Amino acid sequence: MTEELSSDQIEIIQEFSQESRDMIEQLEPTIIELGQNTDNETINAVFRLFHSMKGSAGFLEFNNITKVAHAAENLLDMVRSDKMVLLPEHVTMLCESCDFMKEALDYVDESFSDEGIAENSKNMAAQFHTTMEKPASAETVEAPEAPEAPEAPETNDLTLEITPEMVERFTQESDDLLESCEHGLLSWEKEPDNREFVPMIFRNIHSFKGNSGFFGYGNLEALSHQIENVLDIIKQGGSFASGSPFDTLLHAVDALKEGMASLSSDGKDQIEGLDTHIAALKALLEPKNSEGSLDEGDVDQKTNRQTPDQQKEPLVEAKASAEKTDKPVSSQKEAKQTPPAPAPKPTKKAKAGVKKQDIRVDLEKLDNLINLIGELVIAENMLIHNPDLDGLELERFNKAAQQMGKLVRELQEMAMIIRMIPVSGLFRRMIRLVHDLSVKSGKKVDLQLTGEGTEVDKTVVETITDPLVHILRNSMDHGLEPPEERLAAGKGETGTIKLNACHEEGEVWITLEDDGRGLNKEKIIEKALKNGLIEDDGSNISDKEIYNMIFQPGFSTAEKITDVSGRGVGMDVVKQNLEKIKGKVDVDSVPGKGTIIKLRIPLTLAIIDGMLVRVGDVKCIVPILAIKEAFRPQPDALTLTPDSEELVRVRENFFPVFRLHQMLDVEPDHTNLEDGILIVLEYQDSSICLLVDEILGQQQTVIKGLSEYIGNVRGCSGCTILGNGDVCLILDVGNLVEMN
Repeated sequence: MTEELSSDQIEIIQEFSQESRDMIEQLEPTIIELGQNTDNETINAVFRLFHSMKGSAGFLEFNNITKVAHAAENLLDMVRSDKMVLLPEHVTMLCESCDFMKEALDYVDESFSDEGIAENSKNMAAQFHTTMEKPASAETVEAPEAPEAPEAPETNDLTLEITPEMVERFTQESDDLLESCEHGLLSWEKEPDNREFVPMIFRNIHSFKGNSGFFGYGNLEALSHQIENVLDIIKQGGSFASGSPFDTLLHAVDALKEGMASLSSDGKDQIEGLDTHIAALKALLEPKNSEGSLDEGDVDQKTNRQTPDQQKEPLVEAKASAEKTDKPVSSQKEAKQTPPAPAPKPTKKAKAGVKKQDIRVDLEKLDNLINLIGELVIAENMLIHNPDLDGLELERFNKAAQQMGKLVRELQEMAMIIRMIPVSGLFRRMIRLVHDLSVKSGKKVDLQLTGEGTEVDKTVVETITDPLVHILRNSMDHGLEPPEERLAAGKGETGTIKLNACHEEGEVWITLEDDGRGLNKEKIIEKALKNGLIEDDGSNISDKEIYNMIFQPGFSTAEKITDVSGRGVGMDVVKQNLEKIKGKVDVDSVPGKGTIIKLRIPLTLAIIDGMLVRVGDVKCIVPILAIKEAFRPQPDALTLTPDSEELVRVRENFFPVFRLHQMLDVEPDHTNLEDGILIVLEYQDSSICLLVDEILGQQQTVIKGLSEYIGNVRGCSGCTILGNGDVCLILDVGNLVEMN
């Protein structure tokens, strides 16, 4: 594609790239599981991935991508036809082909061509061809001696799951594609000599066919394939025995709509008169020439296309349909005398397809919308809490204000939702990473994923991807022991890594836990002394402070550098990336038992419910999620420790007191604890009592980031604007607990 591309062509290429990435991300974990689970369903799922990519890339003339996808498709076809046995090295090769596809798509995104990856494509395809030249059959693979049968471990077979959301998305996109086809056909019928509509119709039908095949809807795939063949003849300037193909094509598109309506109502792609529709379309594939008519096999040979019989992956429904309709013409004479089969008239009106319910929106537009909603919340507070209204009894105004507050709250909740995506895509990418690291290191690993449905902002997912990769690499290299070392320590030879996501205290927590050897405090202290991070022997430093030293730039306790880790880069990147989104990282470790690393990420568009408090002449917002209770203490509940630490007894527990006026450096109304108000703040497993002068009330709060020249202010997560226009700090409860 060296010529200048139109905006439509660029859009098509971008859609191909995004759809291909989605398919790779969805099925890459399934490829990894092929080594243990080679059932037909799993193999067919992976086969369809490469089959769809091959078709789409071929249509766009990305021949290098097509070459690799075709080679992978052939290998899988040999496996499922029992011509060869799938070995672990084949699985690795399929994974490498996914890596090639990702790199190729990156190149396509930049240049709208795949010509620059020709050499890589050639090498990748050659690997597949070498493997297929000497396939390992079931007879040639020597079975290993059977060991004593251990207790059957729990298996976690990972197969392609077609979720209701995926089917809904398919029906929505299909309805849009078919509507575009119908519109294109009607426009073309008005201008029969203008064939500029044909490429657009062809692309839509091609996409529809590929999607139908991917989901296994054989009837839809078979009929759309025949429509595609007819459109291909038109693209090449061919003519037809019946003259105009419009009626036949329109009736075929109506039949596809009927199939989609059936799919929406009862989950089956039933098409009434499917055989007749396909026969009518095949009858069109008999262009006139001076010698007579050509049979459809000649047509397919000239157009370099396969009939459904010749396809390598006919689905059950498609195969049954093809067997009924693919009857060869007995002779040219019979072909001339037999008129083309008329297109069937619909016997009943097809149900309306599912209307498209989603659109792609530029992320920048969503950012602008969210910023406007934040400003709306601030404006609402300024209106409702306007000092000019103090002392006035305004019943109708108050009712209107309540209704406005309800609508604004619903609007901001919806604004949060539209940018949120589940972490499942990010987590499933880690399956491939762990697989590759396991192969390189020779360690056996069981990766357990939980909380995959937890939703976070899309930009947050992009920001935490690198930190999560670095943590996993370190966990694999430094944390988990080799099998022999684990056995010697009384552990199972397979290590466990647990990756979990959840919502806690207004944050998203992503926790990675391993059962490896844990962090070595002595080595960390030794390295810290060497780097000048501590001056004494480290005996007076808490475990938490010691563990947090691993996030210092260039800090590594690895005895040797490997291709996995040990160069002293990575863990500092974790902290830097999290600080960009006001996140934090916590580490806990038990020698010999394992390590837990927790990423704490604030929710994007942090419009929170806050409690407005006052100390002296300064007002602050405290997140309500962190407030357990508030009270005025009695003198007998107060205790002063020998270290001059103030404690307050709350029922059976003693909590330390945090004097907010000392952090803010302001003069409070009260310095005696019994004269002020104590707010019990809870964070994880710790609690403190915050001393304030007055609680002013609850309100919705938009978290605004502090200016860059101010930087991070310890104890504060941001600021907001009050109803009177004043700027107010928002307290970070986690930091307050740590500071105490």
